[in-house]
Amino acid sequence: MKRSWYSRMLFSYFPVFLLVVTVLIFLAFMVITELSRSETEKANYVSTSYVADTVERTLNEIELGVLQEIGNNYSYNDFLDAPSGTDSPAGSSYEIVQSMNRLSERFSLIDSIYVYRNKDKLMLGQSGYVNPGQGQGLEAEYLQQLSANKNKQQQGWSAVRMVQPRNSKDLRPVISLASRLPIPWGSDGYIVINVSVYRVERLVDSLTSGELSFLRIKDVSGTAIYDSAPAADGENNRTLSKVEAKNLGWTFESGLRAGRLFDWISVISYVWFILGLLTIALGVVYIIYITRRNYRPIHQLMVRIQGLQPAAQNAAPGVASDELALMHNALDRLVQITTDYERERYENLVIQRRELFQDFLSGQRLEDVAERLETLDPFEGTREFEAFVVFTAELNREKDWHALPAQDQNLLKFALTNVLGDLMADKQLQAWAEWISGERLGMIIGLRFQPVKDDSDTMLELARDCHRWIMDNLRVSLTFGVGTVVRDWREIRDSYAAAAEVLSHRLALGTDIAAVQMDQQDDSGLKSYKYFGSFTQLVREFRLSGENWRIRLDEIFDSFRKDRLKDEEIYMLLEVLLQALEQELKGIAETLDRQLAAAWSSGLRERIRGSTNLEEIRELLTGWLNETYHVYVSVNELKSHRVMITEVKHYIEEHYANPDLSLNHLSERFQISAKYASYLFKEEFNMKFVDFLAELRLMKAKELLETTSESIQDIALQIGYANSITFGRVFKRITGMTPGDYRKSKLHKDE
Repeated sequence: MKRSWYSRMLFSYFPVFLLVVTVLIFLAFMVITELSRSETEKANYVSTSYVADTVERTLNEIELGVLQEIGNNYSYNDFLDAPSGTDSPAGSSYEIVQSMNRLSERFSLIDSIYVYRNKDKLMLGQSGYVNPGQGQGLEAEYLQQLSANKNKQQQGWSAVRMVQPRNSKDLRPVISLASRLPIPWGSDGYIVINVSVYRVERLVDSLTSGELSFLRIKDVSGTAIYDSAPAADGENNRTLSKVEAKNLGWTFESGLRAGRLFDWISVISYVWFILGLLTIALGVVYIIYITRRNYRPIHQLMVRIQGLQPAAQNAAPGVASDELALMHNALDRLVQITTDYERERYENLVIQRRELFQDFLSGQRLEDVAERLETLDPFEGTREFEAFVVFTAELNREKDWHALPAQDQNLLKFALTNVLGDLMADKQLQAWAEWISGERLGMIIGLRFQPVKDDSDTMLELARDCHRWIMDNLRVSLTFGVGTVVRDWREIRDSYAAAAEVLSHRLALGTDIAAVQMDQQDDSGLKSYKYFGSFTQLVREFRLSGENWRIRLDEIFDSFRKDRLKDEEIYMLLEVLLQALEQELKGIAETLDRQLAAAWSSGLRERIRGSTNLEEIRELLTGWLNETYHVYVSVNELKSHRVMITEVKHYIEEHYANPDLSLNHLSERFQISAKYASYLFKEEFNMKFVDFLAELRLMKAKELLETTSESIQDIALQIGYANSITFGRVFKRITGMTPGDYRKSKLHKDE
């Protein structure tokens, strides 16, 4: 082969290269442009749906909260049952007003709430009784519409309407919800909830950004009630998404602001054009370089290929053989063979094994189990077993585990699968392990001996050995569940069900090794009722400021372990306990209400549900209850602190010379904590205890220095200091001079 081979390669492929690159750039531009448009529409629809869902969910929460308040407050029924022309029983009207004000404070979107009684057309609002016919014309018209449609079922929130607040001439847009009283479809009256459209708009503003997109909300009549970015003159904002809020009858329209979409497309066009030019330039350089370097090896390769082709030997001397076609066919065949082999191996050894494993656990599609076992060979040659047992291992949700990158987590899961198989092999057992879910591993162990009654203890000990090895070498915390020993392939699902049941009791059993044969335990759900009495006793001890509530709490957690409750039951019971405590203590003081609300705002419930250790949950709950208890005790103690501080002050003035006088001494004398005594001083005298005592002693010291000739040491002992050094340091810190200098200054002044 002469030098012309290089030139032929270069000039044969070069036009094709330019054509292909040009087509690819054009196609890439079209694909990217279309993807950008479609992804923009998807993202816009998702964001619009989120805004619509948020607004609708917020209004649903308001409706549900109001209905729950009415159902729990019998004052509303008293108001409706009162005789025509009279108020409700004493205290009921006040309770209803307070209830409506609490609802307004709880839901910031509420503009106003009032209750309307049909029999005498009396309306009770947040500020008292109001006659809808006097100064409330708009509300009177709305109530007349409700009365006219009283036989029709309410259709949820109304369209936007205007209301006139009491003692105001301004009109405000609202949407209203009128529910019949008594609930659910009574005919005695209505409760009307007015939600401010302005506040809804502010809620929408907080969820959207008007820099690139716009959002327009229309009511049932098609009137725009919100528009985040009105189009300027000559511009046309393109609507990409429309979302209907069925309960409200509103339409949420959104899209990109005028010009923004085309700006992005232009930017993408320029980027791809530049990338295309760079690709062409690099391709040209690369072709020239690689062709010059590799034309000789290619020639040799083609000679060998042509030598294997009988047709090439019989070709005419003047006709050049199609070397590239030969090379193409050879490479395609090689790639096809390799691809088919890898795909078959992957499907047979991974996917099909995993499917068979899932079928065993679910007990489905086991008709041809013998053929599938022979084909897939999950136990690597061994298929005859006398019995089977299923182990389940679940990763504990620890912070260190979730902090690992996804790649490291996958690597660790792969290592765990192999380690468990090797540990079983060391015990002369055949094991087949697969990951059932993101955090749960299943393992089918084949036993080649007849099971006996004590095999459950043997299997549990085997799980403990695996757990110890993994903890010592991989530092991974697992919870093992051990199923029952079964004799047939078709009973493996029963063993897995027993093992999975064990994992549902992790909190009560511990997160290391769970017990075996949980199916023999009593139904823990039937025991849940007995905890409500314990909760009542704990709340009562807490309310009476008794220390026994801690003992009650420990007894409750001990019962959790003893009864082997499921994790979900424990979470549910703790929710009931927190709700009972909140209901008992709510409303006593604002500081206490804030502490109770912290159970929600500080994520206490989420942290409890995120824990996998019962002791960790107990510490979390005990810590929060201690804080709440201290706040509750402080609230009770503050009610009588002025009487207490007066007694403490008199005692200090009488015993200031006692060198042992301290906060601890006062704590023992008056049966209060030292911390509380310090708080009382700061609250009443705006100074610390030590400063109060020091000033009292120095006042007496100045009197002795001026009127007597006693030594500094004697004066220090008389006023409660152990020595003259301490006395002098305190005296100088407060007065700016030593006791001796103070005495001299007074003597010179008298002379």
